Amino acid sequence: MADFDPLLVGALLVQLEGRRELLQAGARPVGWKLGTGERERIGAGPVVGYLTSASQLPNGGMYRMTADALLHADAEVALELGIDGEIAGFGAALELVDLGGSDDAQQIVADNVFHRAAVFGPVGPTGPARPMARLIVNGEVRAQARAPSSDYPRVVHEVGRLLAVVGDCIRPGDRLITGAVVQVPVESGDHVIADLGVLGRAEARISSHISAVE
Repeated sequence: MADFDPLLVGALLVQLEGRRELLQAGARPVGWKLGTGERERIGAGPVVGYLTSASQLPNGGMYRMTADALLHADAEVALELGIDGEIAGFGAALELVDLGGSDDAQQIVADNVFHRAAVFGPVGPTGPARPMARLIVNGEVRAQARAPSSDYPRVVHEVGRLLAVVGDCIRPGDRLITGAVVQVPVESGDHVIADLGVLGRAEARISSHISAVE
């Protein structure tokens, strides 16, 4: 634990208790997300959040947002892990995050780092080091950028280190979403596509409802 801020460790322990409750209620583990923004930072490095089937949408599915949400869409590179923890596949991911609420980093991490839903495109065996990511909303390109040069094995290692300090680990078949390349606000009625070129597309439609995922 010496490498990690005790406040981060405490926040992750609270977060993973929420994950355990979802799994006990019947959700399936999907993987993890990396949080690299300043609002969630505790200490020197990134933070981690969890992904389960409770917040996973089918590609092209519907997300029902709450009325008070400050909803944003992220285009991200997704990794799929193999039997020995190696990177076995690459793809596109669309993450929906609610940027409202607390500005306290501990609370943000404990609440699973803004996460609301994730959509994955098809997974392929290889991917470019710096894919171009575009967010397309209602047919219009709202943001685009090339992914920063990233050592994806190092990303996997960092997630593993973070989980180990709170008694968890990455597992074969886990999917990791590696942080927003581009991010835009979205609202009810929007059709959102995360287009990562040769890595494929992940998309969702947004509507309003008191429940979260359909």
